[in-house]
Amino acid sequence: MVVHASLPYDEEVFLWTPEGGFGFHEIGDIVENERLARAVSFDPKTLEVGTHRVTDYITNPTKRIYRVRLQSGREVLVTKDHNLFTLDDHGGVSRVSSEDAEGTHVMVPATLPDSPTATDTLDLANLVDPEETTLYAADGFGEVDWRRVPAGSRRFYEETESAPMAALSRTEMPSQVEISFKQGDTKLTRELEVTPEFGWVLGFYIAEGYARRKQIQISNVDETLLERFVDFFETHDTGVCWRETDRITKVTISSALWSGIFRELAGTNERKTIPERAFDWPEPVLEALLEGLLDGDGCRRESRDTLYTAYPELANRAAYLGSRLGLLTSIYSRERETYIPMSDVEWSGEMWAVDFSEDAHKRGQYVPTPNSLLRQYRENADMRMQEAADAMGYSSKSSISNVENEEYESIKRDTLERFRDAYDRAGVDTSRVDQILDGGVRFEEVIAVEKTGRVEPTYDLEVQPDGRTIENFIGGRGGVFLSNTAGLCDPGYQGQITLELSNLGAAPVALAPDMRISQLTFTELSSPAERPYGSERGSKYQDQSGPQASRIGGDREFGGDQ
Repeated sequence: MVVHASLPYDEEVFLWTPEGGFGFHEIGDIVENERLARAVSFDPKTLEVGTHRVTDYITNPTKRIYRVRLQSGREVLVTKDHNLFTLDDHGGVSRVSSEDAEGTHVMVPATLPDSPTATDTLDLANLVDPEETTLYAADGFGEVDWRRVPAGSRRFYEETESAPMAALSRTEMPSQVEISFKQGDTKLTRELEVTPEFGWVLGFYIAEGYARRKQIQISNVDETLLERFVDFFETHDTGVCWRETDRITKVTISSALWSGIFRELAGTNERKTIPERAFDWPEPVLEALLEGLLDGDGCRRESRDTLYTAYPELANRAAYLGSRLGLLTSIYSRERETYIPMSDVEWSGEMWAVDFSEDAHKRGQYVPTPNSLLRQYRENADMRMQEAADAMGYSSKSSISNVENEEYESIKRDTLERFRDAYDRAGVDTSRVDQILDGGVRFEEVIAVEKTGRVEPTYDLEVQPDGRTIENFIGGRGGVFLSNTAGLCDPGYQGQITLELSNLGAAPVALAPDMRISQLTFTELSSPAERPYGSERGSKYQDQSGPQASRIGGDREFGGDQ
């Protein structure tokens, strides 16, 4: 039983998982493997953004796939009947199917939440190749599998209070060890502190550098930036080589250990990107990382900063990084042919740009007009239209009537602030407009809904923690809030279905006799289900009779035995 379909297998969603923290995942992989995860979602009641547990994994029928494009450059692949979010006349959350979304302002994140597993350290043991790594520990290692050490080398390791990493069990490895590349001079403690300066260096490397097996190379015309980059490595006693030409200065960091760490974190060459684990780092580190990116491949203007890159994955993650920092972000690309003097090369291809700004510029400054809510505010303030216009500094009451009568489908944020402030001064509770303006969401106009020519199975996630209404998650390029589908009855289920109704809006909804309020769609299986619903799966609702409340409290994570 499904109500509508959702996303194709390869569309990315932004989730937190216990083993990896925040990251980008193909939704098909998450659903097919039922991976434990928390989704980035907004609360329809408060519009605050947080992480909420994924409560079900849904495989839907084959559907046509469409591309929904927003004015900010965000886009997402969905079925035409999949829902996005907007506001109704009363300021409540409402849904619009993607096929009807063109011209509508829909919800995107204004900010991303802190990670449930926020960290300010890196365990270098997870970033290096054990076969090429030596560990040092003055207090000893415990059990070492000397069978993995070449004959004649054991004495050397014991005399230097070291051991090859490959000969140690990860579970018994001491936390207080130093890590070094075999025959390398650089030694680092296993737990590396993630500082703002480390964030800047990593960002600058992503923008300007590349890594070989035993060195990191970076070049720039600004020697001040290169000196800052070098200073970080020199504080860790790492060898550095400078080479100047008439066009550019190049720096080489001679360290196989640092090269391995940076390659594992951010990649090299065309695969360089912001590491997923960075979204678990403290905000000052992320601010410095963005600064490093912009210092390397950016342009700073009075109203906004812009990052340029030839790599679409980096552009996408940079847009998410901007949202994580509460910045307005937009993405665009164009075909470029250019000559790069410092490298003496001709380049052509698709160039991506990501804009970051703190204040609304051309995008992100409109919201759907909550006309009925604003009319109610005026009536609560006991104001006539002209009185309201005077209180807001307008010359004519038409400025009020045009908004209340929805002459405009959307209004500027500063206009909504003007209404809010006037009614707040009059003693009206304007908390809903506060949430619209200052919550965790913004609104972007859908400029196109396009056929992709793809027809394939689709996937969805249910996000309804503890039975509460959340019912959304974030996905697509740049980040767009997407609606859950309704739940489904797995093959093998027997019993009566509980129909759940919820009103996400601020206004009541009247239900009349014989009104159609739901739909059932049946899909015939071509073969028996491999994992049918029932006792073997520990299914909680088999053979239920009559309406049933959620039994999620019986799950093991809440102290139950299911």
